[in-house]
Amino acid sequence: MNILLSINPLVIAVMVGLQLFGFGFYSAAWYQLILAAGYRIHFRSCFGIALASIFAVYVMPSGVFMEVLRCVLGSKETGMPFGESTASVVLHRILYIVGFLASTAFALFVVLSRNATDSMSVFALAAIPIVTVAGLGVLLYFSWTPGKISPVLDRVLKLIQPLIRLIQKEAIVVGKADRFLSEYDVGFKRMVTSRRRMLLSFLANLGDWSCSVAILWAVLYALNANASVWVVVITVSIGRMIQMTPIAIPGMIGVYETAVTTVLALFAVPVSIAASAAILSRLVTVWLELPITGVAAYHYGFKLLGKGTLHV
Repeated sequence: MNILLSINPLVIAVMVGLQLFGFGFYSAAWYQLILAAGYRIHFRSCFGIALASIFAVYVMPSGVFMEVLRCVLGSKETGMPFGESTASVVLHRILYIVGFLASTAFALFVVLSRNATDSMSVFALAAIPIVTVAGLGVLLYFSWTPGKISPVLDRVLKLIQPLIRLIQKEAIVVGKADRFLSEYDVGFKRMVTSRRRMLLSFLANLGDWSCSVAILWAVLYALNANASVWVVVITVSIGRMIQMTPIAIPGMIGVYETAVTTVLALFAVPVSIAASAAILSRLVTVWLELPITGVAAYHYGFKLLGKGTLHV
């Protein structure tokens, strides 16, 4: 508590500003993909839907529901078939993962070349990105050949049907696997052929990622911690990869902080400083996210969702 109370309020303001910029970049990345798919949406609507989906992370036991909610809301607002809306969300996630994996690989190379820490510790940390790369490869494979997952998709649709029916009672998804996969294939391939939109989306994802790194780096700098920006990149990357694990803990509260503290400690940051930085960065982001995303979730939960139809 003494360490946290020593933080200059200006640093908190900077962290809040970075988080808001991150929201903007996150929404812009998805917005570009929707345009690439040939649909139109007001950026403020895209921004609101993104915020509403983030709120789902804190009230549901898995981040998977965050993406499902974004697929549903995106379909409803833009008129996109559900399969194409899902393709836009998946491609958004793919581009984000590619961006932070590339920066993490470069950061690991820099840290190893400078002998900033024990090489064995760095190689141990590299195991987590390797698993993420494997998962990314599987995601890309099935995105290019979606027909191969048709046998299991009906089960997935049955699993998420209760969530969809919370949004629109008459929505029927049972037996729609082939249609969904056809829509997904069309939407995914249409988006990847739009090189300009893909590039803009990738750059926006890098902006979102950079804001996350800058938030932790700002608090470490304020605490006079001796951690380079490359160490911060690796730390945030490991935290994000663990955060993407489908564990039944709303918001991954506690898990993310532990991962960040552990990684920083491996790079010789005192545990008290590492834990304080992890907790403060999460306090700022979570307490900023909850009211803003909660308002967006209320809007789309009680106003937008009562209108129109869901294209499934």
